[in-house]
Amino acid sequence: MYKTAEITAQQLLQETLMANLPEAEWNWFTTNIIAKNGNELAHQFIPLFSLIPRFITAGTPQFSPETVSGLEKLYPGFSQSGWNIQQLCRIVLMLKLPPDQNEAILKKLFETADIKELVILYKGLYFLENADDFVLRMQEGIRTNMTDVFEAIALHNPYAYLYLSEDAWNQLVLKAVFTGRPLFKIYGLDQRANERLALILHGYIQERWSAGRTVSPEIWRGITGFVNDEIAADLNKMIETGTFLEQEAAIKALKGSCKSWNEIGAAYLIQTTQT
Repeated sequence: MYKTAEITAQQLLQETLMANLPEAEWNWFTTNIIAKNGNELAHQFIPLFSLIPRFITAGTPQFSPETVSGLEKLYPGFSQSGWNIQQLCRIVLMLKLPPDQNEAILKKLFETADIKELVILYKGLYFLENADDFVLRMQEGIRTNMTDVFEAIALHNPYAYLYLSEDAWNQLVLKAVFTGRPLFKIYGLDQRANERLALILHGYIQERWSAGRTVSPEIWRGITGFVNDEIAADLNKMIETGTFLEQEAAIKALKGSCKSWNEIGAAYLIQTTQT
């Protein structure tokens, strides 16, 4: 199934690159990528993808407010994803591939890509017209042991929210929990909450407590809306004996608090990085 608005994304990204690239780099990019049609690029895609860092500097792009607004509509969370100019160039190259050929071409690149290339491939899949053709690829990526690659899949990336099954979504969230990733950066976390995930998370919390270990207060976000008597008892216990952030999370999970879950997650992230 193809989406229809990606040409707009391509135009927005090209306009951004034109405004950010030095003349020599823009000329190279125009000659080798923009000026070529999809069939030409299909034969040259992997070499060009690898050559971009040689001819394009990895600076931080400056976006106009209008561009940010447009890209956020096409890629929710785009402005939070930490893109660099080389990545935007590679996204444009991916977008120019014919949709009926890109799956086979990208499969070859996935098999040989280095970490930086894998990061942008996973970040860029959502932009493709036939993004849902890559669900199995994304599910395979969740199993990676490369932190940067997993973060490209899980954090500020709307792909999982829109396309993954409940089982695959739960696997992604659980891996984020187990590896200490900031849950507040997972797009659509609240919208895809489900009872099965909530019960697994509660079981994990109890295992950690039994071992004398703590858990991130963010974890209770995945349980909100599925609080049974046993979970409620644990939340009330945390209100009585937990840290400030644990108390805030427990109150939020039980009845809503003055802090949003994002604020709790951000505060916990700061706390853990300072210790």
